[in-house]
Amino acid sequence: MALDQRSSAILAYLSESQSYVSPQEIMEKFKISKRTAYYDIEKINGWLEENKLPRVEHVRSAGFHLKKETAKEIPERLHNMPKWHYEYSPKERKAWLALYLMAKSQPLYLENLMEKVRVSRNTVIEDLKDLKKELQNFEVDMQFERAAGYQVKGKEEDKRKVIVYYLQQLLPKQSWESLLLQLPILFNEQHEEMDPYIFEKMKAIKEIAIESERKLNIRYTDDFLHSLTLRLLLFGKRLTSGKEIVVDPIEKEVLSKTIEYQAAQEIAVKLSKLFDTVFPEDEVFYITKHLLSSRVQFADSLFENNSVHLMKVLADTVAHMVSDFQQYACIVFENRHEVEKSLFLHLKSAYYRVLYGLEADSQLANSIQEKYPDTFHITKKIISHLQSITGKEVNDEEIALIAIHFGGWLEKMGKKPVSRKSVLLVCNNGIGTSRLLQHQLEGLFSTVDIVGCVSLRDFENNSYEVDFVISTIPLEEKGTPVFVVSPILTEIEKEKLLKKVNAFIGVQPVKVHSIEALLSIIGNHADIHDRENLQKELREYLYPNPGYSRKEEKPNLSSLLKVQHIQSVKRVPDWRKAIQLAAAPLLENRFIETEYVKAMIDVLDETGPYVVVSPLVAIPHARPQDGVHRLGMSLLQLKNSISFSERGTYPVKLLIVLAAVDGDSHLKALGQLTKILNDKRLKEQLIEAESAEKIYELIQIHSL
Repeated sequence: MALDQRSSAILAYLSESQSYVSPQEIMEKFKISKRTAYYDIEKINGWLEENKLPRVEHVRSAGFHLKKETAKEIPERLHNMPKWHYEYSPKERKAWLALYLMAKSQPLYLENLMEKVRVSRNTVIEDLKDLKKELQNFEVDMQFERAAGYQVKGKEEDKRKVIVYYLQQLLPKQSWESLLLQLPILFNEQHEEMDPYIFEKMKAIKEIAIESERKLNIRYTDDFLHSLTLRLLLFGKRLTSGKEIVVDPIEKEVLSKTIEYQAAQEIAVKLSKLFDTVFPEDEVFYITKHLLSSRVQFADSLFENNSVHLMKVLADTVAHMVSDFQQYACIVFENRHEVEKSLFLHLKSAYYRVLYGLEADSQLANSIQEKYPDTFHITKKIISHLQSITGKEVNDEEIALIAIHFGGWLEKMGKKPVSRKSVLLVCNNGIGTSRLLQHQLEGLFSTVDIVGCVSLRDFENNSYEVDFVISTIPLEEKGTPVFVVSPILTEIEKEKLLKKVNAFIGVQPVKVHSIEALLSIIGNHADIHDRENLQKELREYLYPNPGYSRKEEKPNLSSLLKVQHIQSVKRVPDWRKAIQLAAAPLLENRFIETEYVKAMIDVLDETGPYVVVSPLVAIPHARPQDGVHRLGMSLLQLKNSISFSERGTYPVKLLIVLAAVDGDSHLKALGQLTKILNDKRLKEQLIEAESAEKIYELIQIHSL
């Protein structure tokens, strides 16, 4: 009977337990079903019988248990288990292949790798293909050379990321020493003999890691303590082989000011004695990164010896995340201060893991998505706040750790997020119109997820699994409710849409306040000295956008719509000439090609006046690939309106030409334009402005 990784880990766990272990404990510990737990116990019993050891005892009311004599023998038996008694999963095989390649001191060929992972030639070839693709994520490349065999090429820091990542995938949570005994880095490759002093080194390094806890006034999680011990061991082995790390000078300046750097210096001194080699300065800074990214159970002081500015940024980020989570989940944390305090502790280390690319596969994402699907999805929506301060993407494993945080508090409160619904947007054509509408709707619904925006043709030719559809044109329902809206929603239209959608999904309607009504009430009892700014602040207070990300370095409206791109004329012959004239500044300054102007007109000829997004306002646009060089906007004001239909309907006095280069970079400017056009008085001021300078002045004021 062969044991795989999970059954070996369960057996090791049973051997270390001082009492009976219930099936439920095994299920939760190893994230498996009850049926799988019993199946693994039977596999373990088969292996025990083959090794002439007593079976696992099972007492119905207590659980599983190993006799003391058996438990004492298990670690040694597992350590000395013949290779053919252990079956690697595909994921394990790739991890081992990666570590073998990183540890090699002599050429490794296909036959060597086949022997090490004990599978067929074709299987190893397929595993190596998959591994090569995965390694590209770390900016390292796996190559084969006739003389040198398979090897991994890249920077030493990237190679160490590979080691940490694949080590994490193999690290048993309960019997981590058993992994240590199998690590290829610790073998003499010529004789496959174990370093006789490896246990002493391992224990010494673990004690060094524990001493760093006292220096930092923290307590690592058990998982991280085990992982850090192995990391320091492996990094020390690489250093003694002449494989040194290089840390960026700017990073050094930042890292040197942390208490973690002081702890890393002490660790390096002790490791130097242990490995009989000098740990250079860059290695000290590299260890500092890992200490900063540590997962901890508690910390005596969250602010001690840390950058006050960074702590303020993290505290603000935590506050934004908790606020947005409450809004998306439609709940209120009764002890919000405690929620923020514990999230802050986690986010401090998460910040450094993301910043320095030390994210590791913690095997949690799938199970968290299964157990807390809504919580995970909401956390994924609010992770933009962490991404904004690191400037880097956050992987699902890091998101899962934060989702656990929120899921734990929800369970403690006996609450769960409101069930989420999905919606598809359908828009006639044009990236600008669809993004404009999406930008509005994302701030309107807290429990609805916009899964995408498609054209009418795509909607008619495909089927979509969504709860309802929002469209700018009437559609034939395909078994899914359709809500028809204008591309730019007024406050009244927003309120109507909210009532309809909330009635459909069964959510209590959210009160939508009228800004004009509030201003009228305030004006009856007080003098308003700055109506525009009061209106602006009331709108921001009453309609916060949970989807807003501080990360966005997108241009605002005043920087995108330059004063030299604004024109004012009395009249034009027809809408085609109006578009040509409105686009002229962008054409002259090489923002667009003539093909883009033609594309805007062709689309309107084919689909009708969909670009008239508001009375008297049109936003002509086409696709980026139709001839856009740079992101830009231009505006044409007409004193005499021009019709955008052959029947003389859809009069327009303002044309704003949008030249988008992608689907995102123009969204901030569009959002600001939406706010202006939604304000009846501001819109009238734009239409009636006496010059391009006056128009630009209005835009400047309201796009800060």
